Amino acid sequence: MIYLLDTNVLSERTRNKPSPKVMSFLRRVPAADARVPAIVLGEIKQGVESNPTPQLQQFLEDVLTLPVAPFDELEALAWGEMTAAALAQGRALYVRDSLIAATARAHSWTVVTRNVSDFGAFGVKVFNPFVEQL
Repeated sequence: MIYLLDTNVLSERTRNKPSPKVMSFLRRVPAADARVPAIVLGEIKQGVESNPTPQLQQFLEDVLTLPVAPFDELEALAWGEMTAAALAQGRALYVRDSLIAATARAHSWTVVTRNVSDFGAFGVKVFNPFVEQL
């Protein structure tokens, strides 16, 4: 199973008191089974640029060791289909989350996030390591 990691999961390790459940999840998932969405990488870089501490710079370097999920033709087509359906239903969209969801849908991957409700409406598999365990 491939896990697509949301920002709130990856950044948990930068907190003073990170969630033990999330830290356990991150230790247990092999790097080969994890993917970082490109938009998440951008969010992390934005955070480092806004607060360039040595700890956050090291965090970015660590994240860069993980495979980055593609966003190309397949994912773009999934995004177009998903967002058109959501808009037709009158649902509000968060572009960043919808890009992650489209990537997950295009590859049948599982989104790992605390924000289950942001992704559930897109019909993708979601895992919340803040409350669930592998």
